[in-house]
Amino acid sequence: MKEIQNWLTQLDQATHEWLGELGEDLTDPELMWQAFPNGHSIGALLVHIAEVEAYWLHHIACGEPYQDREGEVLKGEIDQFGIRWPTPPTYPLHFYKALLATTREKTKRLIGALESPNHTATRVRRDGTAQEFTLSWLMTHVIVHEAYHGGQAVLLVLMQRKANE
Repeated sequence: MKEIQNWLTQLDQATHEWLGELGEDLTDPELMWQAFPNGHSIGALLVHIAEVEAYWLHHIACGEPYQDREGEVLKGEIDQFGIRWPTPPTYPLHFYKALLATTREKTKRLIGALESPNHTATRVRRDGTAQEFTLSWLMTHVIVHEAYHGGQAVLLVLMQRKANE
């Protein structure tokens, strides 16, 4: 159980760091701004971070029903490899922070209830093949993924503010 709590603490620390860098005063236009057409926006990144955490940790690791946050909030799907990110609707920063917070609360409840750091989970792909994941892989994937995209969100703030000087 200590290993599981360590992973959850690492996830919280990473989130706290990049969210702190974003600050509290982001405007709606800053949250929606895309550096290029179909590019990343802070709002879409925040939804995507919550989506990936919920998918891998709630759905795959713990068997919770899948909820398409990207489709619900962004009214479109992200193709991160094709670099097609929908412009998010106009929501204030507290909306996105609440989405992240409720996702994290559920992660802590579900993952914290697992009895072994050796927990494994299976994902069945669309082609019917099964893929098994360890909890260690799942937690590491989500931590790294969040740090990656959290850094992108911070960079987008810096780019906008530098351009407006």
